Formats: sequence, C-alpha cells, structure tokens
Amino acid sequence: MNHTAVFKQRTKTEDNAELSEVIIISARKNGTLNLSSRGLYTVPDRLWSINELTEEEVQQLHFELDYVHKNERWWEQKPLKILDLGWNNLTSIDPKIERLTELTIVLLHNNLLEDLPPEMGNLNKLEILNVSHNKLANIPHQFYKLTELCELYWKNNGLRELDSAIGDLVMLSHLDLSCNRLSELPLGMGYLVRLITLDLSRNKLKELPSDLTSMRALKRLDVRYNQLEMLPPLGELRKIETVLLQTNKLTTFPDVSGCTLLRVLHLGDNNITEIDMSCLEGVGQLRTLTLQGNKIAVIPEEIIKLVNLEIFDLSQNKITIIPSCIGIMPNLRQFVVIGNNVQNIGAHMIRCGTSCILKHIRQSINSTNLNTNKYLISDVDTNIYPDKYTMQSTKLLSLSGQNLVELPQKVLEDASKADVGTVDLSRNKLSILPEQLSIIAKVGDLKLASNQLTHIPEWIGEKYEYLQVLDLSKNFLQSLPSSLGLLKYLQEINISFNRYKEIPGSVYNVTSLEICIANDNLISEIDVSSLQKLKKLAVLNFANNNIGYVPPELGNLKNLRMLSLSGNCFKQPRQAILAKSTEEILAYLRDRIPE
Repeated sequence: MNHTAVFKQRTKTEDNAELSEVIIISARKNGTLNLSSRGLYTVPDRLWSINELTEEEVQQLHFELDYVHKNERWWEQKPLKILDLGWNNLTSIDPKIERLTELTIVLLHNNLLEDLPPEMGNLNKLEILNVSHNKLANIPHQFYKLTELCELYWKNNGLRELDSAIGDLVMLSHLDLSCNRLSELPLGMGYLVRLITLDLSRNKLKELPSDLTSMRALKRLDVRYNQLEMLPPLGELRKIETVLLQTNKLTTFPDVSGCTLLRVLHLGDNNITEIDMSCLEGVGQLRTLTLQGNKIAVIPEEIIKLVNLEIFDLSQNKITIIPSCIGIMPNLRQFVVIGNNVQNIGAHMIRCGTSCILKHIRQSINSTNLNTNKYLISDVDTNIYPDKYTMQSTKLLSLSGQNLVELPQKVLEDASKADVGTVDLSRNKLSILPEQLSIIAKVGDLKLASNQLTHIPEWIGEKYEYLQVLDLSKNFLQSLPSSLGLLKYLQEINISFNRYKEIPGSVYNVTSLEICIANDNLISEIDVSSLQKLKKLAVLNFANNNIGYVPPELGNLKNLRMLSLSGNCFKQPRQAILAKSTEEILAYLRDRIPE
C-alpha cells in the first residue's frame, strides 16, 4: 500500500527531512540513494543537487589535502547512479532530475504519477527505468532518445498508444507493457532485436505486428488476456522458449514450426478447433502444451512426435477418443482430459488422473498386440517392440515397462537407421548396458530409470556425443564412467535413488551441466569447490542424503535457481530457512561465510 500517512498528508518540510545528512553522505559514497517506502508526497529538494556542496560545507573546507568532513572525502564522492523512489505517494517528478546526468537506474514504481517530465529523456546513461503501477497514460516522445535503455517496465498504467519510435530503443532486452490499454502495436518494434522478454499481457490487442518475428533474441513472449484473433508465423523466433497466448480469441493453432527451443506453449481459453501438427514441425523440445477451454475434438496420432512433452492439458474440450499413442509418450507425466466426453476410457479413471489413464491405455495396447497396429508390432517372442517406420517418424525408441533383461538386436539396428534421438528403457530389469546400444549414435535423451544397473560403461561418454539428458535414477549405482566429461552437450543428469556416497568426480567435468538431481542417496559431503566448476548449474537436488554439514560457501553459487537440501541430518540451516526460496537460502549461507 502506498499511503503511509493515513491521517494527514505529509508536509514539504517532512518530505525534505527524509533526505538526512547521513543518507546524503552514504549516497555520495556509493552512488546509490534509496528513498523507497518513505511515504513521500514530494521529492526532497536537496536530491536534485545531492552532489553539490552547501554553503556550510564550503565554509568548513580547509586547504589541507587530507581534509575529511565527517568521514567523507568530498573529492572522492561518487555521482548518483541509482535512484529508488518506489512505493511512495509521489504525484510528480521535477524536471531538475535531468541534472543527475550519471543516473543508470531509476525506480519510480508504485506511486501516483500521472506524467513524467520530458527532461528525463536527457538522462542518456539510463539503463533501467521502472515506472510500473502509476497513472501514466503516455510515454513522452523525448523518452525514445534513451538509446542506452536496457530494461523498461511500464506495467499497470493507463497507456493507450505506443509510438513507432519505440524501435529506436535498440538496446532494450526487457520490455513490460502489461496491464495497460493498448489496442494495437506499431510497426517498428521489430528493431528491438536484443529483446529477451516481452510482456504485453492484459491489454486489448487484436493482432501483433508482422515484424515481431525480427526479434531473434526473444526468449519469452507473453500476450495473455488480450483479444488476439490471428498471429503472424512465429518460426523465425529461433530462441523463443516460452509463448503465453491463453485467454484470447484465436480460432486456429498458431504456427510455431521452426521454434526449435520452444519448451512452453499455453493456448488455453481460446476458440481453437484443431491441433494442427504442421504448425508444430521441429518443436521437439516442447515440454508443456496447454489447450484447456477450446473446441478441439480430435487428438492427432502425430502428437507422439512431441517426444519430450511432459504436460498436456486438453480439459474442457470436445474430445471423445484418447488414441493409443498417448500411452507410449515417454515423458508424459500430466495428461488432463477432464471435462470432455471421452468414450473409450471410463470417467472414474479420468478423475483418478494421469497415472490411471496411461496405465489403462498401455494395458489396452499390450492386450491388443496386433501386427496391424500403426505404432507397435508383435515380435517372435510376443514382446511388443516399436515399428521402424514409427521410429523414423517420431525419432523415439520406447521399450519402457517391458521387463526386459536384454535388448533385441534388430530393434536397435532399426533405431539406429531411424536416427532415433530419444531412448526410453526405464522400468525394465536390465543389469548391464550392452555395447550394441551404442550403435544408436544420435541419442540426445537416454532414460534408464528403474532398472537393476550396477555399472555404467565408458562407451556412454565416448559414443553418445550428442547426449543432453541422462536419467539413471532408481538403480544400484555407486560410480559413473570417467568419460562423462566428454559429453559437451549434457544439460541434465539424474542419479537419484541410487547408492552414491559422493557425487562422482566425472560429473564436475561436464561443464555444460545445468541440472543435477542426486536426492535419496548416501551422500555425506557437499564439495563446493568442485561444484563451482559447473558455471551453468541452475538446479541442484541433495534432498534425503546423509549430509551433516552445509558449507556456507555454497551460497556463492549465485546461478542456482533451485536448491533442495531437505531430509538431511545437518542442524544449520534450520527447516524454517529451507522452506524459503533458493535465493534466500543462498543469501543466508553467504552471510555465514567467515570473514
């Protein structure tokens, strides 16, 4: 809440008093001034000349070189670079702000501003500007001269129009225009080629400009809660990872073919009638696809091509048949079809959730066991193996849950000829990995969970040069091959539920590693110095091990987005700390590093 002066409005004298001499001295030392959440109605007058000496200060000056005024060497003071006036009750900003020529960050969010002085356009070193949650109906044209601006946050204002000059802000990497009143966007936004995130959600947009696809660096596009009826093809957005389009008026499936890095696509609450697989060509990394609240009647069998799909939401549509291909999608863990009139699966199973649905479909596939089945054929020993033509189409070899103790040579040869990229051998009884498996040279995702493996052969690192994901969970492993460090593309390794007493040294040689899941082992120590070699590590799971001490230096791994340490026997950090966010846990640990 902005208003801290509940009973009476602050006087100008009280506002000026907030900028005390102590605060001024501190700001001169570090170039940062934080006056957020002070209940200010006006900006203290002294701010606009904060680096200028008052008459009193000048009178106190001596000519000695080592003159110090209250511990402040005035000749060493830094110009103001960061100014935070957020969470106040400010209604205006004085044009004198242009005097603070060295400002790089200005935070004015959560105030009562109705306009901004055009003179702010003269702050030519400004890199970050946050004016979200105000009453700003327009962007002064002079602001488009801020050519060094990297981040602009204009969320939750009354913005109705955006000038094509927005394209002049060529250094922008983050732009948030959400929760405004924009009904159209100008051509020229395509010049924002450095943009990484673009948030246009909760506006009144009916279409997006065609040059949007020139934003080749864009990773996240959020256009939720608009009135979009059509979209340009998005295939040129080669780096896009997340596209949020739910709650619009789309009637056709958006064309994202060619978005090879796309992982999340939300399309719920539209009027889409068909899943057009031609619009999903090359989208092999897709993890999440939500289509709830549309008018889709058929799940295409080609959906199996999305081999990495984990979440597939089709609730509240017009689905009547769940095809058998859903049962052999290797990574599907959340499949939602509630609110449909499904005929081939009982309503009670649908209510029970994903595991019941998939179990029923897989049992139906096994019991059918027909040579004429499009996806699966019967082999001579009555086991069901993938058809080579299907493997060629889907780039998937799935033999999960077949209780196999060895692998059929012919299937491996067919998989090799099909250039299979995903191999799922989970939930079998394999005790060793035969070298014949190495003939499938282009494996990017290898799933070996829930087997009886005690050893991983050296050829894994030598032959699987394209491997990105390796799942070894729920086996009997205590070591890993030294060749693991050769896997220069490996991003994720899961060694949970094994018998490791420490993280194998070869893991620390995988410099591309982003995710390391090692929960439910016998690990007793955290080797921080080795972990620091993994510069890209973002997820680290050490839950349910035998760790007795958490080294504070772990807090220096600032790239971690998720750290799990629960279920160990250490006394510090306490459970209350572990329940906080990863960022807070890391900060807690850093504070405990001995000076």
